[in-house]
Amino acid sequence: MSSLAPIDSDASLADRILRHASRLFAERGWAATSLREIAEAAGCTKPALYYHWGNKEALFTACIRSETDALTALIADHVEDEVGDVSVATRLVGGLRDFFAHLERSPTGMRLVTRAELRPEPNQPVFDFASLRDKHHEYIRTLLARGVRRGELRGDVDLDDMAHALSGMIDQRLQLWLHGEPLDHDLPERIVHLFLHGVGTP
Repeated sequence: MSSLAPIDSDASLADRILRHASRLFAERGWAATSLREIAEAAGCTKPALYYHWGNKEALFTACIRSETDALTALIADHVEDEVGDVSVATRLVGGLRDFFAHLERSPTGMRLVTRAELRPEPNQPVFDFASLRDKHHEYIRTLLARGVRRGELRGDVDLDDMAHALSGMIDQRLQLWLHGEPLDHDLPERIVHLFLHGVGTP
C-alpha cells in the first residue's frame, strides 16, 4: 500500500506542499523535518517539490511568510477601512474576533511562526520578525491615534505605550492558547473592555 497522502484535487500541488510543510515544520522544527517527509505527506515526488519551491530554505521561509502575510492583511483590513462611523472599540473587537477565528481555523501557521521566532534552531533560515512586529505595531498605533482624534481615547497617554499595552494583552492570550487554553467566545469584548476601562475604581 502506498504511503503517499491522498491528493486534494481542490488545491494546487504547490499549496498542498506548503500546507503539509507548515504542519511538519510546526510540529518537528526546522532541522528534524526532511524534504522527503514533506513530499510523502503532500503526495508528490521530491523533484516536484523542488520544482515548486526550489529548496528547503525557500519552502520554510514561504511557510512563515504565508502566515505572516495573512496576519498583516487581517490587521490592515480593520485599520485601513475608514468607511462609516465605526468606533475604535468596535474595530478592536472585530479585529480580535477575526484574529481568534483565524487561529481556530488555521492553527498550524501561528504555531510555526511562534516556534520559528521564539525558539530558532541553528542554521534555521533568517526571517525578519522585527520588521514584521514594527509593521503590526504601526497599524495598531494608527488605529489608536484615530481614536484619540475622535475623542474616543485619552490624548494624554503615549500612543506607543497604548499600542504596546494592547499587544501585550493579546500576546499573553496567544501564549495561553498555544498551551491549550481555549479562546472564550466573549474574549474579544473582555480584552477591549479591560484595555479601554482598566481595572481601577472610578
